[in-house]
Amino acid sequence: MINETQTTMLATLAQGLSKPPRLPVLRTPEEYGLAFEDVSFTSEDGIQVSGWYMPGTSGHVILSNHFSPGNKYGFAGHLEGMDFAGGFEVNFLPRYKALVEAGYSVLAYDLRGHGGSGEGEGGISGVGYYEWQEVLAALAYVRSREDTKAISLYTMCMGANATMNAMDRHPEAFEGVKSMICISPLKGRTTIERNCEQMGIDAEDGVAAFEPIYTEITGLNVENHNIIPKAAAITVPTFFVQVRDDMNSRWEDVQAMYELAPSADKKIYYIENTPWRFKGYQHFSDEPEQMLAWFKAHS
Repeated sequence: MINETQTTMLATLAQGLSKPPRLPVLRTPEEYGLAFEDVSFTSEDGIQVSGWYMPGTSGHVILSNHFSPGNKYGFAGHLEGMDFAGGFEVNFLPRYKALVEAGYSVLAYDLRGHGGSGEGEGGISGVGYYEWQEVLAALAYVRSREDTKAISLYTMCMGANATMNAMDRHPEAFEGVKSMICISPLKGRTTIERNCEQMGIDAEDGVAAFEPIYTEITGLNVENHNIIPKAAAITVPTFFVQVRDDMNSRWEDVQAMYELAPSADKKIYYIENTPWRFKGYQHFSDEPEQMLAWFKAHS
């Protein structure tokens, strides 16, 4: 049975997942000596999407999205009051710099309700359920540019789920995409179960109690976030990355997605010796070699 205190904890979790705080864009490409344009484009359902376009020399563009509650810069987890995910900063700018120096252009964009982008669904985050529309809008934007010669994707968590939902709904939009890096795609039920474990709540009882709270806020249910079957829609070469001991997920879920993805050209890498999910988001900013090798092999 779930007691009143536990119900309150689950309600807080549902609220945080549904309406994440809009956190600061703490850094810009200028700080790293990168030329960039502030760009915007519009999703099919009318969301104004904010982005940075950082030109490289090759015409090969990497479309980069983000996790929640991060944004196109990353996540200021080193600041007071924002230390709930390990207490360290996630900074995407070194990764963008490595890509640009290797010749790639980068389009980094904010998903709805994050960074500088507009809100939809009354400020509700769909954790990828609605955000697939920004993925398609980003693809359309770079294809509209005369300097685009090739496209690859860099996705993570909510952004990875959004991309897989977009692939499932509109596979034609991904024709010609060279490759994807997919970091920590997330099965919704697993997240709730793992949070229940940390709160000392039986996982099955916790999910049952969480779902009506979540549905009342969002109109969605937990099964709407079962992203694993959507991996069957991945047809581009894909490099999966996952923190093996992630407190908020299970590596087996990502392994299942890897196995389900029909592309023969795929790879999976596990980050070891940390429980912090956000280390996966920071990984290629600190160690860009595997990222650069993957994109070079698929240029």
